[in-house]
Amino acid sequence: MIQSPTQALTRPRYGAEQEGIGIYQVTQRNGERWSAARAYLHPHIGHRRNLLVVTGAQATRLLFEGRRAVGVVCTHAGQEKIYRARKEVILSAGVFHTPQLLMVSGIGPAQHLGQVGVKVLHDLPGVGRNLQDHPDFIFGYAAKSLDLMGISLGASVRMTREIIRYLRSRQGMLTSNFAEGGGFLKTDPSLAAPDVQLHFVISLVDDHARKLHAAHGYSCHVCALRPKSRGQVTLKGPDMLQAPDIDPAFLQHGDDLETLVKGFKLTRRLMDAPALASLRHKDLFTADVHTDEDIRAVLRARVDSVYHPVGTCRMGVDPMAVVDPQLRVHGLQGLRVVDASIMPTLIGGNTNAAAIAIAEKAVDLIRTVH
Repeated sequence: MIQSPTQALTRPRYGAEQEGIGIYQVTQRNGERWSAARAYLHPHIGHRRNLLVVTGAQATRLLFEGRRAVGVVCTHAGQEKIYRARKEVILSAGVFHTPQLLMVSGIGPAQHLGQVGVKVLHDLPGVGRNLQDHPDFIFGYAAKSLDLMGISLGASVRMTREIIRYLRSRQGMLTSNFAEGGGFLKTDPSLAAPDVQLHFVISLVDDHARKLHAAHGYSCHVCALRPKSRGQVTLKGPDMLQAPDIDPAFLQHGDDLETLVKGFKLTRRLMDAPALASLRHKDLFTADVHTDEDIRAVLRARVDSVYHPVGTCRMGVDPMAVVDPQLRVHGLQGLRVVDASIMPTLIGGNTNAAAIAIAEKAVDLIRTVH
């Protein structure tokens, strides 16, 4: 569709003006994903005396002397181990586990902590609140082309060739990040910035790929970039052994649903374009969706996460803020949060680069005082 001369669209831009559709930038090297761990940690493991990476460990609580964080308690290989900090504890457990670890350590909404049997060290009501994610809907289409990822006898033969090609040259289908194309669109031309994002995928995606289809196909995600709904992360019990209770509150605010209704219609028009018509064999999820009420119903039934959660330890200076502009936890000493949980609001796009930027900025903040 992007290459079709009769249906040309502006490529997405990565500055102030986002609007457009095209091929996404990715963090790859030599034909495979290049993660933040490989970029920042792996080159220094074993070469720096001030870096120790312990995998397979579970942080269970933070240690305090008064209101100063002095260390972390972990379990590793069935044994408890204490790591003490000489200067600060940097908490980077992510949008779900960072607030959980704070709360089991006694930092969070006092009433909630009392309900699950946690002794309150510091009443900080914003911990775990303000959860945001891009609510996402996926269109899925079966296709006859073996150029798309899928399950079939022909695919197994081709995949064998692709594995050999990848091992020899690090090229071919196995270098794909699957969500190769997409873009940022306005559901209303009068908007100052795009309010929906698309991810075009070269395979069928159903229930986070837990449901498999014996077919080849393609999918297209559409998500609302600036949701107004706010969820929360709370405790089920007083320790880290129990997973937290995560309520994303998708579509709780009516505006989010209506944005996705408009995004649904816009995406469907793109999927119905002649450039894709020759590929399509069957519409798997929306063939019987015709009216606005049909659209709302299928959105309520199928909207899910696109893995962009943020905000559960948000930065700010108001009573519901968890960290200050230097990422220090309000009311405590020696404790910072450095991950996507500190974002006050969602960014209008994927969160990976923004999370890395937060860490880069945190390095500068820490250097100024140590």
